[in-house]
Amino acid sequence: MDLTGETKRQDEVVMKFVMIILKGAVIGVANIIPGVSGGTMALVLGIYERLIGAIHNISLETFKICLGLIKMKRTAGTAFLEEMKRIDAIFLALTGMGAVAAIVALANVMTILLEQQHDPTYGFFFGLVVVSALVPFRLIRKQTLAGLLAGIIALGGVIMLANTMSGDAMVAKEQKKIEIKMEKKNSAVFSVSKESTNYEVLHLVLMFAAGAVAISAMILPGISGSFILLLMGVYFEVLKAITYRDFLLLVVFALGCGIGVLLFTRLLNFLLRKWHDQTMTFLLGLVLGSLWAIWPFKSSVTVGEETLYLANRLPAVWTVNETATLVTGLLGAGIVFGFIWIEKKQKK
Repeated sequence: MDLTGETKRQDEVVMKFVMIILKGAVIGVANIIPGVSGGTMALVLGIYERLIGAIHNISLETFKICLGLIKMKRTAGTAFLEEMKRIDAIFLALTGMGAVAAIVALANVMTILLEQQHDPTYGFFFGLVVVSALVPFRLIRKQTLAGLLAGIIALGGVIMLANTMSGDAMVAKEQKKIEIKMEKKNSAVFSVSKESTNYEVLHLVLMFAAGAVAISAMILPGISGSFILLLMGVYFEVLKAITYRDFLLLVVFALGCGIGVLLFTRLLNFLLRKWHDQTMTFLLGLVLGSLWAIWPFKSSVTVGEETLYLANRLPAVWTVNETATLVTGLLGAGIVFGFIWIEKKQKK
């Protein structure tokens, strides 16, 4: 018996599992940042099509087979193992484990970094994305006019979405939020009424819808689910729910995410099978368009205690902040190169 060969194979399996968890963690961190897409990270890390295909394979039959384990039938265990293999369950579980762990561990940290170190934080993700555009480009087998048009439409769409809310609108929204906070603070008594109960129900419905829409956006490279949550006005509420363990809001939001991801991945899987190159070029356009949204240097304005970041700009002077942003950008680029190098080594 070749113990050395067996040990080597076990080490390779462990390394593959660790890599999947790390990639899931990168996807999770990306989904916290407004303007950064988890789908982009999945695409550049080389697991996008596998992830879409695996989620697409989950069906009602999957749930029936899982429930069949309760009946303790002899064939239930075999059917369960076969179904888990069909939906690539180990890959999904490890990716999900990495993503959830990163979100739970870093939600509060990322909030602080975005508030206190905006430019270096976005610089890191800009470095990740700018290098990684090579990955979807290499997956395009044959470029066509239809594919090129799809890419241009995607690029333009992301830039338009990033500019959906004008600077004045962002300032007005922040001022309104401050006014609401002051009104609540000045109110001595809060009575629980039928109106407030209805508001709570409607708010939960909004959180469910936000989860469904945001997860669909997160799946698409270049479209930031966090940015969609920001536009819907629930981004900081979701972060706070994670930080302070508001389980009711989190469960409702997660249910919305679950429904959204199961429905949307079916559409994407169909497009990748039917029009692979055109769809991949469209996805490449989304990735390139996201560079506009995550450009680290922006004009800013302070409203109350909040700093709002508005239009893109070039640095007027070169300071420690710009140097730190350049360093984090190079670090992000280096991480992508590292992932690509490890993938190549594993394939060899």
